Amino acid sequence: MAVTLRAARRAVDRERRECVAEREAFRSFRRAVARLDESAAVATESPASLGADVGSRLTPTGRLGGSGGPTSRRPVADAYRRSVLAVDHVDADSVMEHMAAELGPDLARLAVDGPVAPDERGALLDRIDIALEARQSFVAMLDRETDSIEAVDAACSRLQSRIDRVRAWESTPAGGVALEAAFEAWAELDRIATGLDEAATDRQATLARHRRSFAAGDAEVTEYLYGGRPGLAAVASVGRDVAAGREAVVDAVGRPR
Repeated sequence: MAVTLRAARRAVDRERRECVAEREAFRSFRRAVARLDESAAVATESPASLGADVGSRLTPTGRLGGSGGPTSRRPVADAYRRSVLAVDHVDADSVMEHMAAELGPDLARLAVDGPVAPDERGALLDRIDIALEARQSFVAMLDRETDSIEAVDAACSRLQSRIDRVRAWESTPAGGVALEAAFEAWAELDRIATGLDEAATDRQATLARHRRSFAAGDAEVTEYLYGGRPGLAAVASVGRDVAAGREAVVDAVGRPR
């Protein structure tokens, strides 16, 4: 069953909410990793220069402890679990698998195996920035898709209403008046067809922009969101009504000898 434009809009809205939630989770994760980097810098100073309160939180290895106790051996993995994996719709068998898919297996292994060194944290922050940028780009694409779907919906509704009005002549009694109305209807149907072409062109331009933005291509984006192309399908549906209106005119006027 074809996806309606209304259902398509709901699908985009749902996908956008999930993507924004992921983006905010990665932002939270990035802040946590950055704080670990700052804590490591503080921990390299002498306890005397830090003051009694900070000094009391230093572990035997020179790392900052929480509430006087030692820090986790895997602070990055723990932060990832609390932020990214805490998003409701995220499904992952393990921190390692999910982090490897998002940030690369090399840094995922470092994060899961134990504390990450300062230079490694810098590389990790760069990877997180890439993940954030990918989410932001996808949200921007979804916003363009929303605008495009709404534009197609408005155009199809407007043009369908014009078709319904112009085909009203078909219910009038046969005769000269009906014949004249048929000729007028043909001209109006031509104008409606032009409007449909413009709507289809605009929609194709949006799909082309999706293709330029994402390596998977526009077909994969729309297949992922809807399992089809509801925008062009809606235009085609109205186009079939235009064709039916033209056939009615041909039937009324007759084919030329």
